[in-house]
Parts: sequence; structure tokens; C-alpha cells
Amino acid sequence: MPKIIDHVREAEAAYLHQLGTTVAGREMAELRRDFVETLAARAQGRALERPNNVHRAWGPRYAVRRSAWHALDHAWEIEDRST
Repeated sequence: MPKIIDHVREAEAAYLHQLGTTVAGREMAELRRDFVETLAARAQGRALERPNNVHRAWGPRYAVRRSAWHALDHAWEIEDRST
């Protein structure tokens, strides 16, 4: 299961990139904080603190759906493996 957790963490970093910001830290708490802050900035039309050069940034709603689906999918996988 540590591999799944690492995979989800790396995906979250990739999602931040797709939202149009650079990743500051790699710990899950940092990624979550940055994800929420970036979502708020994008939803409110504010400039990002650490913008990147992504070609076409994801919208906030898509990013939330994608992140939630991915985490839930792996939570189900962990549950399946534990029984």
C-alpha cells in the first residue's frame, strides 16, 4: 500500500501542475494545502503565486472531480486488497 500512497501523492503534484502552478513541496499535507489555495485562486480569478507554463490549465471543477475520483479509486483498491 505504500506504493499506492506514493502514486496518489505524485498524481496530486501532477494535478497542481495541470492547474497552472508549480509544486512547492511533496508531502501530502503541503500538496493538499497548495491544491486548495490554487483552486480558490483560480475560482476567484486571482493570480497564482507560482504560475507555470502549462499549455492549457485545468479548470477548478475538473481538477476537483479528477482528484476525488483518483483518490476514491485507490481507496477502493486498498479496501479490496485488505479483505
